[in-house]
Amino acid sequence: MTLSRTDSILSALSFASSSRLSAHSSTEYDTTPGSSTSTVAGPGALAGKAVKALGVATLKGFERLVMARHWAAVTHAFPHTDQQAHGIRHIDEVYWDLLEFSRPGMYSHNVNRRAMALIMAQIGAGETRHLIKALTRWHAVELHILLSGILTQLAHLWNPSLSGVFSSPLSHSYTASQGWIGIESPLLRLIFFISKVVRSSAWACRVVLDVGFLDVLFSLNHHHFYRHHHHHRGAENDEVHHLYIACNALLLDITGYQESRWFVARHPIASTWPTYEDTPNVFPFKIRRRALFLGPDSDVALDEQSPFVGITLPDVCSQPSISEIPPDKLLRLLSFNVTYDQALRVFLSRSSHKQKVMLLSKLFWCMSKLVKPGTGLLDDPLWRYQYSFSLHFITAVARSDPQNKEALIDAGAANYLVDSLRAMPKAYAAATQIIREYGFSGLLKLGSVPDHTIQQSIVSAITALFEDSE
Repeated sequence: MTLSRTDSILSALSFASSSRLSAHSSTEYDTTPGSSTSTVAGPGALAGKAVKALGVATLKGFERLVMARHWAAVTHAFPHTDQQAHGIRHIDEVYWDLLEFSRPGMYSHNVNRRAMALIMAQIGAGETRHLIKALTRWHAVELHILLSGILTQLAHLWNPSLSGVFSSPLSHSYTASQGWIGIESPLLRLIFFISKVVRSSAWACRVVLDVGFLDVLFSLNHHHFYRHHHHHRGAENDEVHHLYIACNALLLDITGYQESRWFVARHPIASTWPTYEDTPNVFPFKIRRRALFLGPDSDVALDEQSPFVGITLPDVCSQPSISEIPPDKLLRLLSFNVTYDQALRVFLSRSSHKQKVMLLSKLFWCMSKLVKPGTGLLDDPLWRYQYSFSLHFITAVARSDPQNKEALIDAGAANYLVDSLRAMPKAYAAATQIIREYGFSGLLKLGSVPDHTIQQSIVSAITALFEDSE
């Protein structure tokens, strides 16, 4: 059993009704004609009042007992890592109760403060997978209240001018849970958390905007990024640089929802957000791979040569819909930068199966040019990059959602992988032989093949497509 808004309201109404009834005078009756005109308490009044008082006390005691048991279960489960949470019984209900106890005005100040401290500690530790899952079940108004409270408690971090005049009793729970204080900005975990909230759903993104988080980023720009814009050396500047990478990733998460782009474009942040001009056009593929298709459980990698550094916010806000971009251009954009990653993820989450298949089949048609006979230039770094991207793209999309996996198969992903093996039989002889003898199930059972990194990527893509279908 979990606590809920309805339970709280009914409990309050029940108690209020009982209180009003107990405030009334006891039942009275008129004497028969000829007797005294005064009124006296009925013969059962004392017994009735005693029974009623016992019922109210019992009800209140039972409610307190239930709440105490729920609260004990919550406090016993924290703190924990995302991995440890899998071993906690009824973890989803535990987080649901934690959010319930955090609602201001519904429970005692002490319980509310301690519940918020547990939430702040999980955010500070970066262990928020189950918290994000619970928030997706919450009402938008409740999320708005929670985020407002979190930003208020951490206001002295994102606006240092408040440090001398602002008291934040809960910020210690947030900062004390971080193992990297002095190495990275204490705000980094907050940015990671907000990014995951944004990626969880469109309505959650809208709440983040409504709560004023663009103003928070504007303040970060003023107090942190502006004076470090042209400096990259030293521990302090690395700390700011990593925070800038995380904020850029968050802005791409927000603008991944097309309806949010106008909101960002009309905010002062659009014209003042810094852009680094000295970013390379092509990044090592291992860096691009770590940034590909980030979901609600992922943190952006803080690579020195991060693809999130070179974004230009006005251009991002004015970018067209995914479906309006020619497929060859879209494939090129997806391959070499991160600007359209979240926009594609949103498109796939919102589109019908037919629309997904139509877009993905066009991308596979463009990818197929990479695996025509004679084009497998393993010594060509650019070819290896593009081909590796196509394989990891299939893997990432297939594992993002079962419906996306079905769309990939119907769009021809399996044919593309088979054509890859046929076009380069010598380089991929082991995988080809396994498929010839045992089919795709042979690769799934084997799990890996020897010799080549790209060959391993092919196996990973095939596994992602068919591991639940065999």
